[in-house]
Amino acid sequence: MMVKTIIGFLSLFVLPSCGKCLNLDKQPGMCAKLPMAADGIVRLSKVEVYPEYLDEYMKYATEVGEISLRTEPGVLTMYAVSEKENPRRITILETYASREAYESHVASEHFQKYKQGTLHMVKTLVLSDQTPLNPANRINNFIQ
Repeated sequence: MMVKTIIGFLSLFVLPSCGKCLNLDKQPGMCAKLPMAADGIVRLSKVEVYPEYLDEYMKYATEVGEISLRTEPGVLTMYAVSEKENPRRITILETYASREAYESHVASEHFQKYKQGTLHMVKTLVLSDQTPLNPANRINNFIQ
């Protein structure tokens, strides 16, 4: 467990070329990922879920994130966290290799299932595109 934690931590800081030496490009069940293009997207999605739907929402969000990372080369990161003090507030760091990759993602069957299945569960949704302070720094997201 400690080794996996250290590797996960290191993956946030190593140069992208070193990801191969840690075999981050060969994680089980992950498709090969595209490089970030000039029109790549870095986004924070801030979601507030109605309390009575939180558990059900989490199932949908977990499923769409896993399928997207495993099957979509242009989905580079899907990292969801909830606030400790208010778990109904969820923030998802999403990165897409390009605008085309993002459009493909939102048109996918698994995203549409998530979107349509959770519409009534979401109290608020804010999509906030971000500008990386250091474009050379990349997060290597993977599922174990």
